[in-house]
Amino acid sequence: MDVPIHVIRYFCVLAEELHFGRAAERLSITPPSLSQQISRLEQQLDVKLFDRSPRKVELTTYGRELLPLARRVQDDHDQLLSWGRSIKRDRDAPVLRVGVVAAGAGTLTTAAIAATMQAIPQARIEMRRLGFFDVADDLESGRVDVVFAPWPMRLPPRVRAEPLWREARVLVVRADHLLAERDSVSILETNDEVFVAVAKGVPEVVDWWIVDPRPDGSRPKRGPTADSVEGLLELVAAGAGVNIAGQSASKHYRREELAFIPIADIEPATIVLCSLTDSRNPMVNTFRETAQALSPLVDATFH
Repeated sequence: MDVPIHVIRYFCVLAEELHFGRAAERLSITPPSLSQQISRLEQQLDVKLFDRSPRKVELTTYGRELLPLARRVQDDHDQLLSWGRSIKRDRDAPVLRVGVVAAGAGTLTTAAIAATMQAIPQARIEMRRLGFFDVADDLESGRVDVVFAPWPMRLPPRVRAEPLWREARVLVVRADHLLAERDSVSILETNDEVFVAVAKGVPEVVDWWIVDPRPDGSRPKRGPTADSVEGLLELVAAGAGVNIAGQSASKHYRREELAFIPIADIEPATIVLCSLTDSRNPMVNTFRETAQALSPLVDATFH
């Protein structure tokens, strides 16, 4: 079975937009052409990936299972093309490899990259999506030069973390959950819930995200685990439990079957920029300075 990479890209864009018109516009093709390509993919895989109706388009269970796989294929293909282009360019051209965990620093991530490209037009910026536990390994191996990631983390001494962005944390529940229609909740109101969390995470980091222990000394109930944002949200959508995420998740990972409710009385999440203290890439300090100039957080260093 041979699935062309452009069809993988079509699937990913439609899965993000959940609207044939908007997806087709992003892809610079017509909606009928996009519909034909998706139908052909469904026939080739012998599964239904989208539920279509005149009012909405939704991913099926098979579609949700395929999405993280398709994104990895797309990312790997983009990296392959980036490598191919890079060997044709001047080897002295500055390159910055930017890693992003989950939603990164939201609009600040985009603004920092855009400002760097304006300041150094000849620079190449390469993006890479990282898992929860990839930050230190990918930095030390040279696969990335800087990483936007949520704090707290456990990092080796040669990796620094500089805070750039803060956002409220939200409770992620099924859309039919009793708390789904609330404007906000207290963390103590979730004491009877089962929490899904990151698999094999550093215990104190997992504890911080699910607020263990609670202000009243109680401990949250723990349920299934996952090693990706998509996996955690899939568990919540399946009714396996609830989760706590940064507020930007409500935009970057929106799904009709999920609700995101602000938690009024817990510490916000902080997004940090990670880099090696001994990096030999001169672009790293340029990017750090650019991101810090755009950041609303001033004079704070965690690590």
